[in-house]
Amino acid sequence: MPRRQTDKVLERKDQIVDLIKRHGELTTSAIMRLTGMSHSQIFYVLKLLEKEGVVKEVRRGKIAYWRLNVEQESGLKEHQ
Repeated sequence: MPRRQTDKVLERKDQIVDLIKRHGELTTSAIMRLTGMSHSQIFYVLKLLEKEGVVKEVRRGKIAYWRLNVEQESGLKEHQ
């Protein structure tokens, strides 16, 4: 049975999605600097968001960037 997401996790998800919307794409390190969250907190939330189809990871060499999933974003715009 999946764990229930706490209010804190939901807040972190919203905060990270807002940052990625504002900046286009961000590394985990950049999100750490902007939020003050730990690497493990951010990585956990990003993996949840990736599983939900909200964000996707784009690798360039050794560096991973996170951006909004284009298909998900266009679906959100259609419903507004």
